[in-house]
Amino acid sequence: MLRTHWRVIVGWALFHLLALVAMIVVTVIVGVGIGLAAGVDQGSGAAGAIGGLAGVLVTALIETALIVGLYRLMLRPEDPGFLHLRLGRDEGRLFVVGLIFVCGVALFTGLATLLGGLAGRTGPVVRIAVGLAVAVVGGGLALRFGLVGPISFAERRIDFAASWRLTRGQTWPLLGMWFLNFCLVMFVWLALYLAVFVVSGLLTGFHGFAPADDAEALMSHPGRYLIEAILPILALPALLVLSQAPWVAAYRALSRAAAEPQP
Repeated sequence: MLRTHWRVIVGWALFHLLALVAMIVVTVIVGVGIGLAAGVDQGSGAAGAIGGLAGVLVTALIETALIVGLYRLMLRPEDPGFLHLRLGRDEGRLFVVGLIFVCGVALFTGLATLLGGLAGRTGPVVRIAVGLAVAVVGGGLALRFGLVGPISFAERRIDFAASWRLTRGQTWPLLGMWFLNFCLVMFVWLALYLAVFVVSGLLTGFHGFAPADDAEALMSHPGRYLIEAILPILALPALLVLSQAPWVAAYRALSRAAAEPQP
């Protein structure tokens, strides 16, 4: 994907950067407008919460559009769309899928925390057993429902049961795919981190590196922090391709296998 469609991915990177810049502007305007309409002090936490919520939703929508663009490129490249990107029902379905996953993860985390608290009153063996059980169940559910996103695009419906059926008996192959993909993404992320360090150091100097929340360092080296902010934004579409493309390929292979007549 990165080699054959690099022009598209470069376009996605530029779109991601411009969309996030526009999102920041719009978020500030919306936050200020809603705050004024509601009579909220602009320096209060409520105004910041309004702007933050708007920023989170718009950022999620931008990244949803990028992921659906990847689905469209791999599954229906003939569909219209600028760089395979557009806003429509496909993006809306995946956005809803993302919300369901977030709610599911929150519920599972809450249950796991409750079980961990109960196990904390027992011996270390029980705590370890509960921790392993939670990890196995959570990982298994993530693998079994990992095809919901591609299904929502390819079949134009949100169908968790279809993902469960397609992945039946495929846990170990999917786990191996996930592990190799995880290692690749972490390797690329580490390479990106080193690239940001080297590029910012070459352009602004390697002396005086400090944490990003150091206001004095930010004022003395604004270019460094600008580079550190922009490069990960430009690289995110490539990371999304690396992390999501294997799941699309798995859906395509498993759905074709399920459609073939059984001997």
